[in-house]
Amino acid sequence: LFFRLIARAGPAKALTVTFLVPVFAVFYGWLLLGERVTAWMLGCALVIVCGVALSSGLVRLPRWRRAA
Repeated sequence: LFFRLIARAGPAKALTVTFLVPVFAVFYGWLLLGERVTAWMLGCALVIVCGVALSSGLVRLPRWRRAA
């Protein structure tokens, strides 16, 4: 399955999926084990998800044009 993802999306986009592992680990720890989630964990998860969205091309920032 991962090799098919590499073939279709490319290696750079396929690698970004591995960055989401800690986010899901914290989520499953909270859901299944009753672990406490702090504001710091949520902030870090937000940074990770935003980074993955930007690097995978899911979200694009507007380009600034230089004044001529």
